[in-house]
Amino acid sequence: KICIYKKRDWSVQHVLAGHDGGVGSLAVHPTGKLALSAGISDGKLKLWDLTKGRLAFVNKIKPSTQFGGAARYDPVESLAWSTDGEFYAMAYGSHITVREVATGKDLLDVDLPSRVNQVTLMSGPEGLFVAAACNDGSLPVLAVEDSLDEARRAIMAIEPVDSHLAREERFKCICSVRGYFVVTSNSAGVVSLMNLEGAVRMMMSDDNEENSDDDENDESDEDEDSSKQSDHDLDLAVDILESTRLGTGARITCLVAWCMDEETQEEKQNETKTSVEKTDKKEETKKQDKEPKHLKRKVAMDDDVAMDDAAIKKARTLVEQAKTLKKKKDKKKKKKVKPSN
Repeated sequence: KICIYKKRDWSVQHVLAGHDGGVGSLAVHPTGKLALSAGISDGKLKLWDLTKGRLAFVNKIKPSTQFGGAARYDPVESLAWSTDGEFYAMAYGSHITVREVATGKDLLDVDLPSRVNQVTLMSGPEGLFVAAACNDGSLPVLAVEDSLDEARRAIMAIEPVDSHLAREERFKCICSVRGYFVVTSNSAGVVSLMNLEGAVRMMMSDDNEENSDDDENDESDEDEDSSKQSDHDLDLAVDILESTRLGTGARITCLVAWCMDEETQEEKQNETKTSVEKTDKKEETKKQDKEPKHLKRKVAMDDDVAMDDAAIKKARTLVEQAKTLKKKKDKKKKKKVKPSN
């Protein structure tokens, strides 16, 4: 079954029927209003309306084998939506399917040499692509195109490892975070941030080279082509930006990655700036409160503005008057005091 909880108090809001034999995978639509689920053994793909908590659509995947008139299905290991929610991908066994939501058409339907553990959809200026984490340690990238041609553009970003050596090198999870950046994990517990832009460029450049004209034979053009080819060879299909091993290297079977957009990053930076300014102001007020009163008076006197000539003259006359009054008082005190015999 599939349970939907309220984030506020973790109370159960809906309980969906799910699948016979268990739920193999689940993926929520970017809008948060729909969800796809796939079964472990029933071969069904279900679309759920999360706002109403009911089933909206049911579809079947291709059976892996037929035994005694009964169809047997591979468990659907992975489901993934595109960032715009217009496409979704699923993987079962060594099979990958990418489907368009509006038409229900399969834009990609291929078998790979190894079992697929998880898939993710990447989008960029060059189009839509699917990357797969495979059990033989390979990481293929395939172009998703609406074409009748059976030949598909694809590249092996990371080559497979021999079956008896691929124990710790098996990719178990892959998740797209932004553009062609993905986060992967393997059986050795290593989580890596990778950039697959090089693989996409190689794939697209190879296609352009096949369609280029062969009639130009100038020496200058040949030199330019050779330099471009040498630069192309230096490009990396995968750029591993960072890797870390979790704990003692336990196998990671589930991974979700998220990346803040530029607006969210700017908001966070502004919040930190305002918080720093507030703390600085608080510290200044605390220092002022701790200072002695006589120091505060001195600071206040030093901060006074310079007086004009009339004010200075008036102040001097007041000082002279005060001095004369003091002299008179002193004379009176002397007269009252009588000399002793």
